[in-house]
Amino acid sequence: MTTKENPSPSPVVQPAEAVGTAAAPASAPAKAPARARAPRKTPSVEQTVAKHQQALAEALEKAEAISYDPPQAPKAAKPAKATAKTKAEKVEKVEKPAKLKKPRLVRDSYAMPETEYAQIAVLKKRMASLGSEAKKSELLRAGIAVLAALNDAELQAVMGRIERIKTGRPAKK
Repeated sequence: MTTKENPSPSPVVQPAEAVGTAAAPASAPAKAPARARAPRKTPSVEQTVAKHQQALAEALEKAEAISYDPPQAPKAAKPAKATAKTKAEKVEKVEKPAKLKKPRLVRDSYAMPETEYAQIAVLKKRMASLGSEAKKSELLRAGIAVLAALNDAELQAVMGRIERIKTGRPAKK
């Protein structure tokens, strides 16, 4: 086997300065030769802390320089409390009575004669003429309150005047 040598001449290596000037346009300044950079020195913890403290101090100065109107106190403000409290006062604050829960509402259905049901509308109109409105449930609750306030003899006399009605749903027509 014969090896064939490359008849073309080997490329000529030009110096870096010569290549840079030939390719660069005439108006661009010539680059300075690259220098070997020393490895970057990492800042110490103390330098970093000092830098952050300085930034915080500058931010605080800017914040204090801002002028603003203080917030207005609410109209129904509570009187100012003493800043120093004894342990006994703190205990009293913890032992507040629990808030009373609203009574749970119960929905129910009932039957009543038409004449008594019409009385609810009459009572609602009377309340409106007196200057206050009343709902049907409020009128029924007021009636129960009045009955509850009666003594046993009066309650028995009132309930004796009420006719008994058949309970249940009315028959289909």
